[in-house]
Amino acid sequence: MPQQFYSTGAATPVGLPSVDTRVVGTAAVLFATGMVYLTRTVHIQQAMLFLVGGVIGLLLYHASFGFTSSWRVFIADRRGAGLRAQMLMLAAACLLFFPVLASGTPIFTDSVRGNVDPLGLSVAAGAFLFGIGMQLGGG
Repeated sequence: MPQQFYSTGAATPVGLPSVDTRVVGTAAVLFATGMVYLTRTVHIQQAMLFLVGGVIGLLLYHASFGFTSSWRVFIADRRGAGLRAQMLMLAAACLLFFPVLASGTPIFTDSVRGNVDPLGLSVAAGAFLFGIGMQLGGG
């Protein structure tokens, strides 16, 4: 028997939000198309990185982990759990990546160095798409 949820104001059951299968199907087809495109035009490694990024993004979305929302909740409700999670992730990134970058020790490639490229149309387009994603994701 499916689990029933009740609202706090009345004794009527409130179901889980319905899933729009058209949106999920369209997203899955677009994601699969992107993976096939990357595999055929670049390399399977790029397609796998695309998959990892998509899965991590999906997990963060369903965990309601958003940078803006954490700050908003902290300021409005004085709940800092999301903010503390961000600081913990930042500390872990610094502890793991800065020593590797400073030493130049190769881990997965020949050398470790910062990738500095001039700003171009791809950066502007990526920033625009990122902004749209942040607005749509509520984060």
